[in-house]
Amino acid sequence: MKNNVRNILVVAMLCLSASAQAQNLNSAYFLDGYIYGHQLNPAKDYDRKGYVSIPMIGNFNVGMQGNLALTDILKFNGDQLTTYLNPNIPIDEALDGFSTKNYSSMDFRMDLLGFGFHAWGGYNTFNLSMRSNVGVNAPYSLFEATKELANKDYDLSGTSMVATSWTEIGLGHSRRVTDAWRVGGKLKVLLGGGRAMLNVKEAQLKLAAPDKWTLIADAQAEVSVKGFSWGEKEQKELSDGTPYEQIDLGNVDVSGAGLNGWGLAFDLGAEWDLGEQGWLEGMKVSASVLDLGFISWNETHVAYNKGKQVIINGFNDVQIEGGPGTSMDEQTDNYGDRFSELIALQDGGLAKRTSALGATLNIGVEYEMPFYKKMSVGLLSTTRIQGKYSWNEERLSATVSPLKWLEGSVNLGVGSHGASFGWVANIHPKGFNLFVGMDHSFFKFSKQYIPLGKNTSITVGINIPFGSVRTGNKKTTNSDAETILQSYL
Repeated sequence: MKNNVRNILVVAMLCLSASAQAQNLNSAYFLDGYIYGHQLNPAKDYDRKGYVSIPMIGNFNVGMQGNLALTDILKFNGDQLTTYLNPNIPIDEALDGFSTKNYSSMDFRMDLLGFGFHAWGGYNTFNLSMRSNVGVNAPYSLFEATKELANKDYDLSGTSMVATSWTEIGLGHSRRVTDAWRVGGKLKVLLGGGRAMLNVKEAQLKLAAPDKWTLIADAQAEVSVKGFSWGEKEQKELSDGTPYEQIDLGNVDVSGAGLNGWGLAFDLGAEWDLGEQGWLEGMKVSASVLDLGFISWNETHVAYNKGKQVIINGFNDVQIEGGPGTSMDEQTDNYGDRFSELIALQDGGLAKRTSALGATLNIGVEYEMPFYKKMSVGLLSTTRIQGKYSWNEERLSATVSPLKWLEGSVNLGVGSHGASFGWVANIHPKGFNLFVGMDHSFFKFSKQYIPLGKNTSITVGINIPFGSVRTGNKKTTNSDAETILQSYL
């Protein structure tokens, strides 16, 4: 499978246009009838006897937010969709949307299979999910260098990218321990699909002449993918004339497919009802920490450039209007070729690696309106803990449930990536559930249906709930669970 890493780099750079909110729909945090509330806080109960997800479409979540819009990366040359690298796009126009520091963290989740049921004194859940995470940091000079390539110095220090994909098998249980307290937890078995990492601690590009450049870099790349190979190397030389082999990202190969690691993770949560505690009627406080875990990778291919001064050949710019370099495929090749030259990596052999997941901390406060019990206001604080890709957001919500089978929420958020408007609608009559929501709404599209805003997200799910809406904290019997499982199987 030629050019996989090259394409990963292209996707990573495209992701700079936006970063995604965590893969859960935070706008639904205070909805009692939201089937996937246990993904936001494993202590949450569900107001039906249980549910079964429809495979593949039970819960699909993708969203993007960041300090760039998608249109900063993608450009239009007439009716042609292209990128900022297109030679027909003027340099000033191509670089106009980039900031001094460009950052992104993107999550994706699709639930392949899932169900929940009340039994054994509490609420139990199972899920089989595909998940991925991408984080990117890049300075303005990286885009500048790949676009203009003038005879001047470029500082590429701080460029980094990490992409991880895995399959998650989760088993959760929550229960009420007192009238005021409810707790829950989830055990997750993680099957590692692949991981790619690039960290450029320092990189100085000195353009002494158009055909002879000098690069001093301290960079490292790691790829944990089954069957991966760097492929045939390029012959290069250091500044003192010493020959060496440099990795060519255009020659990488992946033969075969399969899992390349395993790990474990935990979700922990609690809810405290201050009304049941006898303190303040209608007030609830909750907290959860998600994805506390790791993945241990079997094979990790390492490449590095440890600060050695390297001579590289100058690039031959393609600037002919209507000629080569104007199509998306040709620009994809351009990304890989230029990036391969800029970081000048050498093969570092195999290594063992263990990577932590990005943990998420949720803290929520909800107050039920005394004049209308079907309405509440809530404040949710979400903090992502993932090193340089960490972020925080506060979201103020108004939730209403005019009917037992209909509820919704509108909310305003503010945080590391600016302000946002979110909403969710949840329709769940007996035997059917449809929910649609956005933590970061987008309202404008190009005629090619590309979102023009800087923040975008959408979550959609179709599931099958069992039983009527439950009231209070009534326990179900084991027969409820048996009925659900038999119907599911």
